[in-house]
Amino acid sequence: MQTSFKYSLIILAAALALVLAGPQQGMAQRFNHGGGGGGGRPAAPAYHPAPVSRPAPTVRSAPAPARPVEARPVEEHPTINGGSRNIGSHDFSRPADVHNTAPVRNNVTVRNNVNVYHTGGYRGIHPYYYHPYRPYYWGPHWHPLGFFLSALASDAILFNFNNQQYWYDDGCFYLPQNGGYDVVAAPIGADVASLPSGYETPVVDGVTYYYFAGVFYALTGQGYQVIAAPPGAVIYQLPDGAADQQVGGQDFLVYNNTWYEPISQDGQDAYEVVPPPGQ
Repeated sequence: MQTSFKYSLIILAAALALVLAGPQQGMAQRFNHGGGGGGGRPAAPAYHPAPVSRPAPTVRSAPAPARPVEARPVEEHPTINGGSRNIGSHDFSRPADVHNTAPVRNNVTVRNNVNVYHTGGYRGIHPYYYHPYRPYYWGPHWHPLGFFLSALASDAILFNFNNQQYWYDDGCFYLPQNGGYDVVAAPIGADVASLPSGYETPVVDGVTYYYFAGVFYALTGQGYQVIAAPPGAVIYQLPDGAADQQVGGQDFLVYNNTWYEPISQDGQDAYEVVPPPGQ
């Protein structure tokens, strides 16, 4: 009796368990098979993203050291007149030698200093270039040869030279005359302590000279000594009083017994000191 009751309870519990599990299994089947019609679309497989492969980092190597540039040997050109560069006189562009087949690099202009003097006549290296003579004015304290002053400036300098008293003031030399002072040519060999501003520095045969208002000077231990105009010197201004002289169909300018030939240098009108024609 008791054994039958136990079996009945077991069977009843099993039936109750089946009743309770039935709806859950149907719900699970509905979600897994698309609900009821049979042959539903299978569930999508779970998505697992593929691992992303990153490129290995690039290691930058230090740049190779720059290749040293080999210095080209400097081509030596023959020098004339000591090899100096003439700024004031014989500084000019010469045409290239037609026999030289070497290529021209970087448009370099070679400048040489050359003086060419011919006996019986003068032809310098500078081409003759006629241009009108325009007297130059060196300021209110300068006066041309022959100019008369009744009084000199208080800072004019008195000096003796060859038993003659001269006065010097701002590039002008004076002699007492008729109760005043006449501007005269600078005495060759006289020394002055300084020159006014605006002087030029022509170079001839490697020697630098000084020029101001028609007068040439050489630098000495005593200052600036008046000298005769050196042939070949090129200056850019002539003072009032230069006279035009024509010889053999060519024009010259003469100032204080010095002959000048009109030329063009570096694109500017200039004058070159030349020996008198025929010498």
